[in-house]
Parts: sequence; structure tokens; C-alpha cells
Amino acid sequence: MASKSSRQRWLSAILLIVIVLPAALAGWALPRYVPLLAALENRLADLRVATLAPSLPPHERIILATLTEETLARFPYRSPVDRGFLADLLTTLQDKGAAAVGLDILLDQPTESAKDSVLRRVVANLQMPFIAAYATEQDQLTAQQAAYLDEFLSKDHRALVNLMRDRVDGAVRWVYPGGERNGTWVPGFVAALAASQGTTPPKTVQPMVWRQPPGPDQPAFKRFPAHAMGFLPADWIEGKIVLIGVDLPFEDRHRTPFSGFRDGPGDVPGVAIHAHALAQVLDGSRPTGREDWAAWMVIALGALLGLLLARPSWSMAPKVLGGLAALATGWVILFALYATLQWQLPLIGPSAAYVLAFGVTLAFMADRMRKQKMFVEGAFSRYVDPAVVKELVADPTKLALGGERREITSLFTDLAGFTSMIEQRQPGEVVPLLNSYLDRMCRIATDHGGTIDKIIGDAVSVLFGAPLDQPDHAQRAVDCALAMQAFAESFAQRQQDQGIPFGHTRIGINTGSALVGNFGGEVFFDYTAHGDTINTAARLEGANKYFGTRICVAETTRVQCRDLVFRPIGSVVLKGKTQGLMVHEPLTIEQAAAPAVAAYLEAFQAMEKDQDGLPQLFADIAQRHPDDTLIAYHARRLAEGGRGMTIVLEGK
Repeated sequence: MASKSSRQRWLSAILLIVIVLPAALAGWALPRYVPLLAALENRLADLRVATLAPSLPPHERIILATLTEETLARFPYRSPVDRGFLADLLTTLQDKGAAAVGLDILLDQPTESAKDSVLRRVVANLQMPFIAAYATEQDQLTAQQAAYLDEFLSKDHRALVNLMRDRVDGAVRWVYPGGERNGTWVPGFVAALAASQGTTPPKTVQPMVWRQPPGPDQPAFKRFPAHAMGFLPADWIEGKIVLIGVDLPFEDRHRTPFSGFRDGPGDVPGVAIHAHALAQVLDGSRPTGREDWAAWMVIALGALLGLLLARPSWSMAPKVLGGLAALATGWVILFALYATLQWQLPLIGPSAAYVLAFGVTLAFMADRMRKQKMFVEGAFSRYVDPAVVKELVADPTKLALGGERREITSLFTDLAGFTSMIEQRQPGEVVPLLNSYLDRMCRIATDHGGTIDKIIGDAVSVLFGAPLDQPDHAQRAVDCALAMQAFAESFAQRQQDQGIPFGHTRIGINTGSALVGNFGGEVFFDYTAHGDTINTAARLEGANKYFGTRICVAETTRVQCRDLVFRPIGSVVLKGKTQGLMVHEPLTIEQAAAPAVAAYLEAFQAMEKDQDGLPQLFADIAQRHPDDTLIAYHARRLAEGGRGMTIVLEGK
């Protein structure tokens, strides 16, 4: 049992290393390096953001002033944006008490000189924080554009308005912290605005936390046309961070997780994306479940579950259906975790790890099951009833291949005079004769549900109650012995009629606990049983020589055979034993009805009580029934001074 447990532990460790680890690595790598899987992972994450994120009211500290088509229609030209309008807008926002202004419009080229001068003067005199879009040649500006922008904006007003797009589908998914330009760190647009409000800006890239609007037709942030800002009450603007940018159908729009999952325009204006990022930084929000360790954990868990769910010894169809159901359940759980806790855990990575581990383990277990079934068929088909073999093949787990202790009944047969017969006969005559005898004996055993343990010369060892449980194993063994005896007597008589001195068959039966399983080495092993139960059955077979009987059955077997008739032989102390074992002879219905049996049973009761006159009593019975060998044995034993029913055997 310890060996089996050790092998199971080693197998589990090997499976963890060989299957779970590679499956987890694949689950980590596939969504990162296979574009189709990466896109699918993104879309599933987007689906959760767009449909399951909690609805929030418009952010209290951020409002948008957008330049729309209606705004541009007021200008003599669309681009660049009218600098005089921007100067007036900044003045209005400062007068109404804005906490800060972020301008998501590049001032990278001159327009009307008078208006440009006005805007320069307004920016220089602003008392509120002002952050404007900045870029360099590194950001695809021409040298002339970069030079003009550097001259127009002081360093305190500069911020990079870059958006971090996913290389797979182009969607914006991260907050841009900033970057180096010309050897100097330039903060990102959101980082600069957050710093202006006393909030520590992020130093590294962070996944975006998107705000779900309060309703399907409501924005996540309060949004007003830029040309209407002068008409708004001052308390609508006071203390707010105002982001200025364009909201045009075909300009500065970007793909986000909301794209494709909402009615209306799928892409979002850049200024609105900056608003989402700024709200995240100001509120100190961080996405949960997007950390590498969390992804690794759920991917490894997926691989481990795939291994565990593929290991049970179910048939293929239920196992596959159960595996698919478990996968679907995992998806439901991950969606629920986002809906309730906003844990944005990966789906494709764990699913890939699960499917790979499940599939490989399934193939491994199927191959193992196939080999196990081949072993069962090969090991038992010749020695066990075909119905038992079929049941073992259908469910090999019923066979304890590693060994187990269980109650069984052992039957042992031997052929009297076999050694002298083979010495006197030619092999060509003895072998076919013996094979014919053994073939029928084994067939009788399997017909009664027995398992052929081994054949040693002319002896046959049969197990009942293994490898499958047989509640009536004792009854089966005795029924088998009676059938064997009937065949053996008939077979021996036929051979004797032909002048062949074929002896009679002796059988011993005992019930008890034994260690049953596969025993042997790496090259050869067989299914057998070990223990005193087996040895006692063999000794009882030999005891028949003394009693003149053909079958000796132990008391442990007799008590489990309610439908059979026995006559007691005595309390037998077998060689090597110190305690007596009550032994019985099973009888057929015809034998039980014989007068000799009735006389014997009456005399045996007197022998149990060790009454006087036993030698004469048995001598008289033996004289009346000279063909009863058991009566003759007791008559002889008592005449030689034996007493009571205890019989001590000196030989095997």
C-alpha cells in the first residue's frame, strides 16, 4: 500500500511538472504572441468593461469644453483653431474660477499674428494652472512645427498628449505617464494636470480604469460646447479642471473598450480619454486583477484544474462534457468577479492553459486506461469468468493493482498419485491427459466466479472474492469444490477404465483475510494472494489424505454457507499450528440423506462429549458402513487411543 501511495505521489508530481507547468507557460504566452488570441482576450475584457462596470455619476472635478462642428462653423477657417477664440475661452474659464485648464490642441504653427499675440499674452498672465499639448519631432512633427511649439509654450505648460494604443487592435488601454524628449522628461497630459492639483502622478504605465456613464444616453463627464462656456453659471466651472479638445466625427477619435458595444459612435474623442485617465489618477483608482502575479495565479489555477478534472476514470463523453461545463463555469465566475469586485482577470490565458492541461491529461489517461484494460484482459481473460473480465475492463478501478487486504475464500486442489504417474508414463501420454483435466477444472472454477491464482503441476489454486467483491465468495467456493469433485471422480473413473492409474482429487477450502494484488518485479508479476488463509487452504487439501475425504472446509467458510450441508470432521491442529481449526466435509443432497451420515452425526455428538465407549461405537458404525472412509478414520483413531474430537496432524 505504501508503494502504491508512493507511486501515486510520484505520478502526481510528474504530471504537475510535465503537464501543468508547460500548460501554464503556454497560457501566459499564447494571448501575448498569437494575434487572434490577443484580440479575443482584449474583446472579452472590453465586453466586461462596457457591460458590467458599475455606473457612476459624472465626475465632480472634471468637465469638458469641446470644439464641435457648430463651434468651428463660427470661425473663418477650420484649422488651426482660432487663437482669438482660445484666448477668450481661457480668460472666461479663469474668471469663472476654473481650478486648472488642459488644452488638448497643438499650437504648432502660426495663424493670424494679432490673435497669436493675444493668446501668448493670455497664457503668460494666467493665474490658474494651464497645461497644453506638446510634441516634438520624435512625435512626427516637422522641425519647423517643433521649433514654433517650443517658442510658444514655456516648459511649465508643456505635456505630452500621447495615447497608448494596443498594438493588436489599436484600442487605448493604458494611462501614459510621460517620456523623455531631447534628454528631458516631459510629463504626460494627465500626469501634469494631476501634479498641478497636488496629486502625485504615476511614474509608470497603468492600465486604464474606465468610468461607466450613469445611463445609455448620458456622458461619463459633463460636456459643454466650447463656444457656450461663457454662458454657463460660474459655479458650474468654479473649482473644476476643464479639458479643452475637439469632438469631431473624423478627427482625434480613438478606439476604446466601449467601441463596438454601444449604440452611436464607437470611438471616443481624445480629450474624453484624457478625462477618464485624469479621473483615475485623481481618485487613486487602480485596476484589480491586471497585475502579472494575478494573471499567473489564475492561469496556473486553470492548468491545475484541467489536470485534476481530466484524471477521474469516467468514460470519455461524460469527462469531455464535464470539462466543457467546468470551463463555462470558470468564465461565469470570472465575469462575476468583474461585475461584483471589478477584478479584471484574463480569460483566454487561463482557458488555454485549462484546455491544454485537460487535453494532454485526457490523452495520457486514455492511453493509461487503454494499457490498463489490455493488462486486465491479458492477465485475467484465461483465468476469470468472462463476465468478470468485462466488468474489470469497463471499470479497471475495481481492480486494486497495487495490492490490498481483503476477505477472500481460497480453494486448493491436488491430484493424488500424480508424481508416480508421470514417472511411469510417456510425456506424450501424460501432458494431453493432464491438460484435459486442468482445462475442465479451471473452467468449473471460472464458471463459479473464481479467479485462477496459479497452476502448479497438477495443483490448482483458486481465489473467490477477488479481484471483484463477491459477498457470497464462501458459498461459491464450496459449490465449485462439489462440482470439481463430481467431475474429477468421473474423469478418474474413465481413465482407470482404460488402464490409466489416474488418482482422485483432494480439495481444501478456507476463508479469511489475505493480501491480494500484483506481486513480482519489473519484468514479471502476477495477480495472486498471500497470507495464512492461503496456506491453511493448502494444508486442508493435504489433510484429506488422513481422513479419507475428498474435500475439507474450514469453519470460517462453513458459517457463510447457509444453503449447504456439512458433516464435522473434528478440531484439527494442522502441522505448524497450535490451535485447533474446526473442519467439515461438504455433502451433496444425496450424500446427506445416506444412513451412514445420520449414524456418523449421532456418533460425532458423543465424540464431542468424549463419552465412554467411543471406540466400540465407531467400530460398530464402521462395520455397518464399510465404504464411509471418514467413519473408518475415526474408528481407527479411537481404537489406537485417540480421544475426543481434537485431531493433531503431524504431516502436511
